[in-house]
Parts: sequence; structure tokens; C-alpha cells
Amino acid sequence: MNFRDLGINVHSVNALKKNNILEPTPVQQKSIPLILKGQNIMAQARTGSGKTLAFVLPIIENLKYQPNEALILVPTRELATQIYEVIRDLGNSKVKAFPIYGGVSINNQITKLENGINIIIGTPGRIIDLYKRRKLRLNDIRFVVVDEADRMFDMGFTPDVKYILDQVHTNFQFMLFSATFDYGIRELVKKYSKNKFEFLNLSRDHLTVGNTRQFYYMIDNYSDKFKTFIKVIRREKPKHLLVFVNTKKTAAWLTNRLKSRDNFNYRVELISGDLSQFQREKILKGFKSHKINLLIATDVAARGLDINNISHVFNYDIPKYPENYVHRIGRTSRMNKLGVAITLVVKDEYEYLCHIEGLIDKEIKLRTLDSQDRGERGRYHNPFY
Repeated sequence: MNFRDLGINVHSVNALKKNNILEPTPVQQKSIPLILKGQNIMAQARTGSGKTLAFVLPIIENLKYQPNEALILVPTRELATQIYEVIRDLGNSKVKAFPIYGGVSINNQITKLENGINIIIGTPGRIIDLYKRRKLRLNDIRFVVVDEADRMFDMGFTPDVKYILDQVHTNFQFMLFSATFDYGIRELVKKYSKNKFEFLNLSRDHLTVGNTRQFYYMIDNYSDKFKTFIKVIRREKPKHLLVFVNTKKTAAWLTNRLKSRDNFNYRVELISGDLSQFQREKILKGFKSHKINLLIATDVAARGLDINNISHVFNYDIPKYPENYVHRIGRTSRMNKLGVAITLVVKDEYEYLCHIEGLIDKEIKLRTLDSQDRGERGRYHNPFY
């Protein structure tokens, strides 16, 4: 099956080919036909599965090129920019889209809205601000997308999302995408779709996980972690590395430790929620262009990041929630590209590794510094043997 079979126009298909996107992913195969028919959907799909194109392509197909036709709500500025770039790369000059978020001047956004935007991509806070200033009209909305709904709710945006949806009085088509679902998200979909929606469960689509080579290194004591980290980097020799930690404190400590280390041939930076939008964008631009080749982040700081050609994702800290592991390693192996995910596991954290393996239904292989991969169950796999 190709994109033409799904009902996507030749111009968009050719633009996808230029970006080496030739075949639709499972979430695109299932979502696009339903959205083209006007169906409300609630889709469960993981990071890196191609969900942005799953809703962008059919929305563009159905546009009437009028102001404020589509509203895409996202949790982070980075995700808003990413979706805007996807639309821009499709090269349809008739489509006017623009990302709207806080931390930058509101005046330029007001000017763009006054000139007419077909597809508005925004974070809830700035959308509400513009609406209350009467600079953003929601009278003509035909499509509403809530992307990364679980992250949106984790970050406390639930009241804002409901407020925005309550202001849209048109009979809009509703699409919600999330990696996980709870009762609150399901009830929101029921309410704003008038309980008429298709649920697409792609949670077992292991596109991202399956294309990523996954290893872990077992460490006896936490005090040995940094030393092991340096040894592993020297062994693996990654070219473009995203390092995850569990807390902002660890992120700052690890950044300073690496920057002060002699003969460490990586340009290191930290992405943090405490940075200004200008600083964040400068660091991300440097990482995307490989001027920075080791970026340290927490799960919260990395939400919405979409960076291609990351060779390695490194879990300096193993995540306590297995879903976060999937989100982390989804930063590599984008759209069928192979990547490597490496996790440091202190012995008393072994339980977390077991939970992750249970979620992804896949064994993560043990690798040691003095031998090749050890994937056997039993003595090598169980640190308590």
C-alpha cells in the first residue's frame, strides 16, 4: 500500500518522496482513510510511529483554504514547530500554517492571524491568551487535533484543553493521539466527539522499539555509574548522542562533569525547562546541525523534541516508568532508520528493567565492557543469580 492508495494527492506524495518517505506506517494506513471520511478518531500510537503525517495529510486534503479551519493543540513549543515544519516540507503553497506558543513575541502571531492562517498549531496557554484578546476566532474551526494527549495532561493542561474545546461551537472533526490512555482522556474524547469515534489501538505497533538495537550495562554500585558511562561511550563511539536522566539536578551535575573533563571529545549541552525559548532553540539548532553532539535532557525537557539522525539514545538513569523508556528510545530509529539504545542499570534497579521488557515484549540484551553481547537468560541476565 502506498500514499496514493490511501487517497493522498500527487503533489503531497511527491513531496514525501523527496524526504525519502515512500510507504505509510501502520498508524498512517489506519488513520488517513478514516480522517478523509470525516470520522472522529482516538488513536493510541507511540513516539516515532509517524502520527504527525497521519493527521496532517488528510487535513490538508480536506482544507477549503479558509482562515482558522484547523486547530492542532500540542503540549510543547518544540512539537508545535515540528508539526509546522512537516506541513511546510509538503510544499503546498496554498496552505497557510503557523506555530503559536508562549515565550516569544505575541505581536507577530497576531499579525499572522489577522492575515489568515488555515492551520493553527499551538500550545494551550498562548491559544487561550489570543482567544481572550479576541485575536483568535474559533467560529470556523472544522478540524481539532489534540496531539500527545497523555503528555498534555501530565503537564497540567487538562483544564486549558477543555476550555478551548468548549469555545469551539462548530461541528468539528475531532482527532486525539496519545501513547497511553486513562479514564480522563477517554471521557474527553467521548464528550467532544459526541461519543462517535473510532478507537485505533496501535500500542503494540513496535515500529520504533523493533528498529532499535537495545542493550544494557549492569553496574554493581551507583558510585561506579559515571566511570562506566565514560567507558561505554569510548567503546560505542556514538556520533550523535541524546542522554536521558531522571532529574534536573542530575542533568546539571552530569553536564558540568562532562564539560570539565579533559580529553572528552564531545561538545556537550543541556536542554532544560529553565532555559528561555531563545536558548532552547539555539541549543536544539546546534544539536540538529551536529555542532553539539551530546545533549543531556530529562523526560519533561525532551517532550516534543523531534530530531533526526540521532545514532544513540543513552539512559544514564533508567526510567522508573516503562512508558518513558519507549518515548526515550523513540528519539532514534525514526521512520525505519536503525538506532541504538543503551541503558545503565544499577543492580537494585533491576526491577525497572523487567517492567520495561514486559511492556515492550522484548528482551533487552546484556552487554559488558569486556565481552560481546550476552542475551542469554539465567546467569548473565539476572544480577541476583
